[in-house]
Formats: sequence, C-alpha cells, structure tokens
Amino acid sequence: MRAGCPSRWSEIPSGAYDELLGMTELIRNSGTNWTIVRFTAPNDIPKTVKLRVGFYGSDKIGFPVTRGDIAAFTAAQVDDRTYIGRAPAISN
Repeated sequence: MRAGCPSRWSEIPSGAYDELLGMTELIRNSGTNWTIVRFTAPNDIPKTVKLRVGFYGSDKIGFPVTRGDIAAFTAAQVDDRTYIGRAPAISN
C-alpha cells in the first residue's frame, strides 16, 4: 500500500500515481495560493445539493460525484479561502 492512500487505491498503476505525486509537489512548491480538489468517480447525473467535503484518511468521503458539483465546488474556491494550501476531497 502506498503511504497516505486508502488500500483500495493500491491498484492504480505506479506510473500514474508517481505522476500525480509529482504534479502535487510542483503545485505545493509553486509559491502560489493553491487548492487541489480531489475526486474519484465523476458522473453525468444532474448536479445535487448534497456534497461531502473532507480529507482522505481522516473523513468519510465516498466515490461518486456529479460533474456539476465538481465544477461548482471548484469555481467557489476562487473566492473561498477555506482550503488554500490544502487538498480537500469531494463526493455526493
């Protein structure tokens, strides 16, 4: 199991995971105010009003999330400073 990842993620090809880690490190060291929005299973059902926000490893986050909810949450981060310098995960 990779450090800091739920065991079910152990099947992600290591090259893809290494690339994800590299991108995350570049963003974290960029000197900018950043927020990385994490999600695992986007779908095309209509946007909902029920969104779970938390952090992998410490909060209960599910898998599916609507693309509309991803867009709305991500756009809201432009003006919301709650998650600056953090990487929240979202699901429905």
